[in-house]
Amino acid sequence: MREEMNYSAQRRRAAEDYTERAAQFREQGLITQAIAELKKAARQTPDKAPIYREIAELHRSCSDFSKAIEALRKAVTVDPCDTLTREFLAELLLEGNHFDEAIQECNELLRLNPRNFTARDTLSIAYLQSGMIDKALRVTNELIHMDPMSPANHFRKAILYHQSGDIGSAVQEFCRVLDMNADSEMAEDAQQAINVLDSYQLHSIITLAIEDSIFRAKLIRNPDFAVLERGYFLSYAGIVALRQIEFEDLLNPDTDAEQRYYH
Repeated sequence: MREEMNYSAQRRRAAEDYTERAAQFREQGLITQAIAELKKAARQTPDKAPIYREIAELHRSCSDFSKAIEALRKAVTVDPCDTLTREFLAELLLEGNHFDEAIQECNELLRLNPRNFTARDTLSIAYLQSGMIDKALRVTNELIHMDPMSPANHFRKAILYHQSGDIGSAVQEFCRVLDMNADSEMAEDAQQAINVLDSYQLHSIITLAIEDSIFRAKLIRNPDFAVLERGYFLSYAGIVALRQIEFEDLLNPDTDAEQRYYH
């Protein structure tokens, strides 16, 4: 019994020594040597998952996603219920463009922990990248329900609406991002998107008004109501531009309403 305890202690000390040397190599930028030391450490300790995660991080730093994923799969084999490792694996699968596997891993994470935020966040991106817009929207709505004050989730929802062709809902979500005081970069991106989508909708409204006399008559009486009735949703600046358009003049060939009222 004492011999087994001594042997176990020796292996633990050896693992610590290998880990320390790996850290020194890492500081010197010697990634290959650091990985080699960590592999030695993994052979000496029963607590292998943290070491495999560190090996994965080193491979990731070299953009070697296949070996990073391989290391994390070993960690999952050692401890299938380790959510930290599975989250890291799902993120790496996403970064490596393995979208189907990322989706599978995220769903497994949600089976282990139905309220796992990271799994949903990664899953929504994986669905988006795979072109599964409806599923991405469903997961994004779940994220918003879990964290309603996050502008990032509404920004993602706006992108999904845009890709699905629901321009009005996309503008609405981008406007909500601005109302939530998102960080400057996100706010700038949201404002640029709003400007583009407003311009697109105004062009569509003007084109439809020229072709549809009933719609044009409604625009003359009440432009705000008329566009909402047709499913358009403009920002405040877009509404201001809409109200400036003289829809009575649209049939005049000398009138370029889009250039005159919105650019």
